[in-house]
Amino acid sequence: MLVKYWKKCDIKPKQRKQKLYEFCRQYIENFNEVLYFKKINYILRNGSKKDNPLIIIEKIPITDNEIEYINSLDMDYNFKKILFTLLVEIKVKKEIKKLKYGEATKFNYIRGNQNTYNDIFETAKISDKTYKINNIINELEQLEYIDVRTRGRIRLLFMDSIEESKNIVFEITFFDNIGYYFDWYNNDPKIIKCSDCGKLIKVTSNRQKYCLVCWKEKEIENNRKYARESMRKIRNVKGLENR
Repeated sequence: MLVKYWKKCDIKPKQRKQKLYEFCRQYIENFNEVLYFKKINYILRNGSKKDNPLIIIEKIPITDNEIEYINSLDMDYNFKKILFTLLVEIKVKKEIKKLKYGEATKFNYIRGNQNTYNDIFETAKISDKTYKINNIINELEQLEYIDVRTRGRIRLLFMDSIEESKNIVFEITFFDNIGYYFDWYNNDPKIIKCSDCGKLIKVTSNRQKYCLVCWKEKEIENNRKYARESMRKIRNVKGLENR
C-alpha cells in the first residue's frame, strides 16, 4: 500500500525502494535486509504495476432498508452487529471491484480464514468478551442468514432479503469501528463523535471528547504551548536580571 501511495505521489522507483527500506528499519524489529530483500523486491514490482493502483474508499453509504432489516431481526443484539459488519465488508469489496474494473459484479460472499473472522469481530466492536466469533458464525449459519463454505468463504444469504433503496441514512467513513455505527444509529449514549475528526468513539467518562489519535495530537500541541510559554517566562526573567 505504501508503494502504491508513493507511486501516486509521483515518487520515482529508486526513491520508493529507499523509502521502503527506511520504513522497514524503523518499524520492523531486528529487520534484516538480506533476509527480506526478495520480499521487498516483490512488493516493489507488484505495487508499481499500472494495473494495480492505489484504491481509496472514502465512504460507504448505508440505506434505510439495510439498517432496518438487520434491526428487525429477532436475534441477539451482538449477532446483529456481526451481520451489519459483514454487510459493510461486502459493500467495501463491491466498491473496490467497481473502482478497479468499472463495475461491481454481483456476488455476496466474503473469502476468509480465522484471521478474517477475528478482524470482523474486532471491527464489530463487541465489548462483551464472552462472545466468540466462531460461535456467532456457527449460530448465524444455523439460522440460515449466512452459509459458510469451503476455505472459510461466507455467503451472505441475508443480503437477498434486503430490498434496494436509494434512501441513505448515514455513511461509513472509518472502517476500524464499524460496529459503533450500528450502536450510534440505535442511540447508544456511550457512542459519540470525536470533536475534531468526527470518528465514532465509545466514551469512558463524561469529559471525553476526542478519539485516541486526536487526543494525542492535542496533548502534543498543549505540551508545545506549555514549553513555549515556559521559555518565554524564562527569557523574561533573564531579561529582568540583566537590567
